[in-house]
Amino acid sequence: MNNELIKQIFGLIKLNNKLIAVESPLQERVKLLTNLASECQQYNINCYLWTLEDDQLHQLSSKEGFTLQSVEQYQAIAKNRREHYFEILRFWKTTDLEGILILEGIFPWLGEATTDPDFFLTSEWIKSALINLKLYNYNANKTAILLGSNATVSSDIAPEVPIVIQQLPAIEEISSYLAQVLPDYSRSDIHATAIAGLGMYLADIDYGIRQASAPGEIKPDKLVSQLSAYKIELFKRTYNIQFLQPPSTPIGGLELIQQAFKTYKRLLSSLAKAYNLRLPKGILLIGPPGTGKSYSAKASSAQLGLPLIILEWGSFRSYGNLAEYKLKSLLTLVDRINRVILYLDDFDKGFAGDDDLSKRLAGMLLTWMQERTSEVLIIASANNIQWLPPELTRSGRFDEIFKVDLPNYGERHEIFKIHLARFDPRFRDRGDGYSEEEWKRLLKATQRCVGAEIQAIVERAAVFSFCEMFGDDVAPASELPSLEIRLSALLAARQSMNPLAIREADRVESMRNIAALHGLPSSPIDSSIYSLGNVDIFGET
Repeated sequence: MNNELIKQIFGLIKLNNKLIAVESPLQERVKLLTNLASECQQYNINCYLWTLEDDQLHQLSSKEGFTLQSVEQYQAIAKNRREHYFEILRFWKTTDLEGILILEGIFPWLGEATTDPDFFLTSEWIKSALINLKLYNYNANKTAILLGSNATVSSDIAPEVPIVIQQLPAIEEISSYLAQVLPDYSRSDIHATAIAGLGMYLADIDYGIRQASAPGEIKPDKLVSQLSAYKIELFKRTYNIQFLQPPSTPIGGLELIQQAFKTYKRLLSSLAKAYNLRLPKGILLIGPPGTGKSYSAKASSAQLGLPLIILEWGSFRSYGNLAEYKLKSLLTLVDRINRVILYLDDFDKGFAGDDDLSKRLAGMLLTWMQERTSEVLIIASANNIQWLPPELTRSGRFDEIFKVDLPNYGERHEIFKIHLARFDPRFRDRGDGYSEEEWKRLLKATQRCVGAEIQAIVERAAVFSFCEMFGDDVAPASELPSLEIRLSALLAARQSMNPLAIREADRVESMRNIAALHGLPSSPIDSSIYSLGNVDIFGET
């Protein structure tokens, strides 16, 4: 990707652009500077680097590796003229030196206007100096490259500064690079490793490989596993997201949503593409908290066999002025990974403030959703759909909206069995530890409990059963008897909990009613043997 970036930069230089902005991640900086110096040497052009950190000017050379040589002519002038910290801009305008000047660390002063008067004056001075560079050196062999990891410039100077962005490498480039780094690996092993590295820059992939082991001393499958683990950790630090491989996630109920997921899987086929069919622009899941919206996203990942990216949408508000840059970087990552599910958790919370930042972020997301060509399935969840801007919920934005409601009797039966199987072997492999009458008693007692609350009830009952079976001294694992969770333990755990749908009945009913107006049902009418007619909605037994 560095080679492509270099071509773009020199293409702009040949068009006599005197100012060029280059966005490149910090970890790729040494490779980029080395390639720039090498290209300049090929064209017999001098290449200089100025960094904000030390206010020194160095000449770059690719001879005998990447080297920096101090330019004493600048050091003497800068030492005697400290009128402004960015003296380098005046120096480059008038010096007889020619070539390419790389200015690193100047972008923070080129963003949108600020309320701080000192920062504003410095920013305006720098912008004016850059424009003067362009005018003063129009007929000189001088080019200034503004280099940084975030090449955001304000609208008043943006027309004067073309921006070149170093994109994430495609799978083909990663494979080509890995073939050099791992010469003993087969083509299939290289491809599997490249998939594990997709979404990272080459410098990150190189570091992940070195962290795993010295090349040639680790088996391909183990390298893939460790590189994937490193990518997950890197994505968490860089993008504040969870990146999950397709899990094995059983789901109780919500059959209509699961049927929709099966349709989406068929739309990913080459046959569907031949008929110009594609995934919906977005799916919105609405309903009270704990009803299984997040669980449904994980289930879709398992059913479609696609990785899952979980993003707390409201977290973007904490980035302030960097929010749009962060979102742009994330959407670029999603596009590069391509076949992936992007799950926007608590989507409505990002719009609770109803401020300008929320509207700009929504606009960026909508534009991307409309224009993207990647095969990304977007799923968003919301408790309060009325918090979302109207333009997000109108037809053509989120193509499908599902109401994820309180689980019915049959669904609660399935959810209980899924969680009971984690502890009690009687419920595994479609087994059952309770009679029909016991189930009816339990399901009536847990009326208006959501999936998350059922999970908590089972876990509390499992802890109680464990403590009842054993004292402080626990025998070795090979001698342990099976853990059996009795109905009485579940009923006791239910009595110790006050479900949200009862505790906040008015609020939850409002959410359900609003969701019913906007969304399609996610479950069919309960046809299980546990379906009852008139039941006390507060679950009294």
